[in-house]
Formats: sequence, C-alpha cells, structure tokens
Amino acid sequence: MSSTTRLVVLGAVYQFQPVHGYFLRRELLTWHVDEWANIQPGSIYNALRSLKKDGYISEAGVEIEGNRPERTTYELTPEGEVEFMRMLRRALWTVETFDIKPIMATTSFMYALKRGEVIEALEHRIHEIDARIKSNSYEIDDVERSSSTPKYVREFFEYSTARLRGEQEWARQLRGRLEAGEYRFAGETA
Repeated sequence: MSSTTRLVVLGAVYQFQPVHGYFLRRELLTWHVDEWANIQPGSIYNALRSLKKDGYISEAGVEIEGNRPERTTYELTPEGEVEFMRMLRRALWTVETFDIKPIMATTSFMYALKRGEVIEALEHRIHEIDARIKSNSYEIDDVERSSSTPKYVREFFEYSTARLRGEQEWARQLRGRLEAGEYRFAGETA
C-alpha cells in the first residue's frame, strides 16, 4: 500500500470514527481520491485490513442497518493516531518535486494540526520550493551539457518548476487565509 493511501485511510478513519469501510469508500470517492491519489475503491478495504494488522486501527463494533449485511466499524488505536500525525506532518513539511499526492492528502487533514504549525509549515514550504526550483535549474543545465541525455528531458524539470511555482502561490494564499482565521484547527472552538 502506498504511503498516500495509508495517510488518506488513516486520516479518514480519524475524521469519521467509528466508521465502516463502505462509508469510507463512498466518502473518499466524493473527494476524487481515485484521481489525485490513485486510490481505487477496492484498495480502501485492503488498506483497512493492513492497518488493522499493523495495529493502527481496531474494530470498534458491528453496524447492522435494515436487511444489509453487517458492517465492521473501525477506529484509530493510540498507535494509529501517532502514525497518522507523523505521516501528516511529514507530508506537510516535505516538498515533493514531482509528486502532488502527499500535499493533496495533507490538505484534506490539516485541520488535525494546530493552526500555528500549519502556518509555519506553509512558510517552510514556500522557502523549500525556492530551493527545489533552483535545483531544477541546475538539472536543466546538466541536461544541456550531457551528450547522452535527450534534450527533451529538460521539460520534466521545466514542468516541475511551473507546477512548484503554482504550489508556492497556493501556499502563500492559503497561509494568508489561515492567518485571517479561515477554517478550524486542533484546539480551536467554534
């Protein structure tokens, strides 16, 4: 199971617990996780089994509704909550040059952290993106000097730079919205 699938399923259990797999599947598909995270509906059930085996979630009970089959409900274990927070923080604080899945997953669950931490992490992302863009410029130089690398490979880095600039602008705007009080975060009341 990918780390993004693991983070998304842990986060969804955290958010909706106690929750059964069918609800998670239906809810996560409304978030379009099949598109941005490449999480297929069946892999949600596999993730639940794997997370239970790893001790990160446990069975909370069985839900019976009408003539429908029994549905096992799940909740995070204390170890699961630690793992979720660890994965969430790592995805928030780490800029991926070519992969958008971690930041998309983080955006879904950032409310579980304190507002100040999310703002600090966004400030870090903004600076880290500057470094990644600079690194891409050196990669482009290397492609140009290489006698064996096809010249079009530079477009991987050009695309990455353009995407990173877009992410950086989004991070600046989100930081501003959070500083202005949008959304609710851990430890905040209505």
